[in-house]
Amino acid sequence: VFLLALASKRSDLSFGERALALKMAMVIDVLPRLSFALMFPVGLELSAAKGYVEPSGGVRAVAWLVSAVWVGLVLGMTRLEGKPIAHTLAKGNALLHWVLLFVTVGIGVSSVLGHGPFPDGWLGWKIVLFGLIFFCGIMIDVEFRPMIPAFTRLAQEGSKPDIERDITRAVNGAVRWVLSLYALVAFDRDNGVAA
Repeated sequence: VFLLALASKRSDLSFGERALALKMAMVIDVLPRLSFALMFPVGLELSAAKGYVEPSGGVRAVAWLVSAVWVGLVLGMTRLEGKPIAHTLAKGNALLHWVLLFVTVGIGVSSVLGHGPFPDGWLGWKIVLFGLIFFCGIMIDVEFRPMIPAFTRLAQEGSKPDIERDITRAVNGAVRWVLSLYALVAFDRDNGVAA
């Protein structure tokens, strides 16, 4: 997705090549979004299996229910792209991301301070980092949003400096947040925070 997004901003490629790169990026992007939607309940189950936490059946059910709703939003946005309902689903997805950002960071910080549901400090930090990934995801979508109207103009008007500038700005803005997300994942794995 990262490399295809970079290719879509290359003005030395034909419009067809750029459009194909963008379309492929959007299709492939569904997989990491689905993985992200499943990450918390799967992580909760793994933590329970390792004995780090003892979630109640209700907590597990809520985690899986939220994940199922999230998966539904992602699949709905993808399958119904171009229809008005897709815009509504995208708004619901964005709202869910904001809610989960605050909930996960709050639970993580509370756990680090010794008041949350996760008894070990490292697991609390892991939840904080997971929450910050939500923020990166939100910002990727915010930064990339101007790409669609700019690309539509490119299709209609051809390459112009202001259109290319808008496309480059959108891709570069999203790339900054993608790299931040990668850094969070690397920090989580490489600095003793991971299980």
